[in-house]
This record gives sequence, structure tokens and C-alpha cells, in this order.
Amino acid sequence: MKPKLPSRHWLLAGALAAAACAAQAQSAPRAGPFMVAAVGRSDYNYDCYIFADCSNARATSGKLGFGYRFGTFAVEGWWSDFGRGNTNDPGGSLRLQGLGASASWLMRFGEVAEGLLRAGLADTRYTRTRFGDRTTASEFQPTFGLGIGFIVTPQISVELAWDVTRGDAPDTGTVLVNAASVGLRLRF
Repeated sequence: MKPKLPSRHWLLAGALAAAACAAQAQSAPRAGPFMVAAVGRSDYNYDCYIFADCSNARATSGKLGFGYRFGTFAVEGWWSDFGRGNTNDPGGSLRLQGLGASASWLMRFGEVAEGLLRAGLADTRYTRTRFGDRTTASEFQPTFGLGIGFIVTPQISVELAWDVTRGDAPDTGTVLVNAASVGLRLRF
């Protein structure tokens, strides 16, 4: 009988636990204010009709954030524009913008990188054009993000991030947007 190998989930959990222990052994990051500016690519998954999933639209996105870091935790304020994507509708497009706040947890991976986990709430403005009609709705939606930052100097790091949020309008359905970005994090 073959010996049973540990599942991938247990291996991943063990690797994360080892990384967390190693991260805690590193010198504590400096507390203080920071800003992040990033550009990237958004992928919209939108409804063609209220209850039917339709397609994807892609757009160039950007975000600008300011925050304050307290060791391994930070609070952030963000403005995000996920860009205008063309839809399958004749003359159709959609756009999602948001202004929000989030809390993040940062974990050092040695002296050259740190991981980031972000969760927050944003006032999202969802604009959709279909068949010449324009619908705009604004409401609070949850936001989530993951990232990894590569430390260039004690004040500058290059950040690769993935963020997700959604928009909702009563007569055009929902949109889920995923954005991958690259940016600079500047510490003051």
C-alpha cells in the first residue's frame, strides 16, 4: 500500500505558518504615513440582463491611496477608477469608480518583500450605458485585495496587487471587477 501524502491544503497551510514565523523574526517595520499610486488592468464580469451572466469587459485602471502604518497593520484611504470597458450591447460601456477606506495586514518575507491583505468598504459609483440609455448608481460595497511589495529602499517599494469589488444598479444588474496593478508605495 502506498503511503498517503499530505494534501495540498496542509502543505500550503504549513508554508504560510513557516512564513509567518519567519516574518515575525524580522525587524519591525517603521510606523508612519505612506502613499500608493498604481496602474493596471481591470476585468469586469457583468450581467447582460438582471439574472443572466453575460461577458467580460476589460479596461485600464488606476488607484491612489494614502494611509498610516502601525507596524504590521495599516489604515488606508483609496480612490480607484477601474476604467471604462466596452460591453456586448450596441454602444454599451460600463465604468466603476470608488472612494473607500480599508484596513490592511502586512507580513514581511525577509528583508526584500512583504505580503499584503486588505479589506474595506467603498462608496462605488457604477455607470452603465446600454442601447443609448445611461444608468448611474452609487452605493457602499465591500472591497478586498492581496499584494506583494518588493522593497527597493526603506522608503520605496514596488507593489503588485489584486483588488476586487462590485457595483450594483437596480435596472442593469451587478458587475464584479477584478483589477491587477503595479504601483509604487512611498513611505514618509
